[in-house]
Amino acid sequence: MQPSPEILRAMLAQDTAAIEQLAELLTTERDYLQTRQHEQLPELIEAKDQLLAQLGARSQQRQQWLVQANLSRDQHGWVEFLHRQADTRALIEPWQELIEQFSECQKLNEINGKIIGRSRQTLGQLLNILRGQASGPQLYNADGATAPQNDSQSLVKA
Repeated sequence: MQPSPEILRAMLAQDTAAIEQLAELLTTERDYLQTRQHEQLPELIEAKDQLLAQLGARSQQRQQWLVQANLSRDQHGWVEFLHRQADTRALIEPWQELIEQFSECQKLNEINGKIIGRSRQTLGQLLNILRGQASGPQLYNADGATAPQNDSQSLVKA
């Protein structure tokens, strides 16, 4: 069953609102991470999870429509799906804008991931100092993961 243009417009509006909220949450998350306001993060993460669940459910619905229409389940398939009806062709440009907004969210999330990674690295270094371990250079092993050099020396002896 092909959805009506009204259903598609409503879904696009819901996705656009969710993506805008997600971008705001990611920006707020970045601010919390930079200022180390970690107590604020659990509530924010829950809100992000809810938005992502909503977006995921609507994405699944689109995937089902594409399968029923024998189209590829990707961006090109969805654009082709919108091209099939004259009433839905007007949704192609807003769809492209939504994709751009989603790309911006991905960039914001990557920035937050880098901040988290940097914080973890700093915390690890501080813990090594407290344990009396010298923080040697992080070298890559055969698996491509980083590992500290094995011949570290203690900074303090009891």
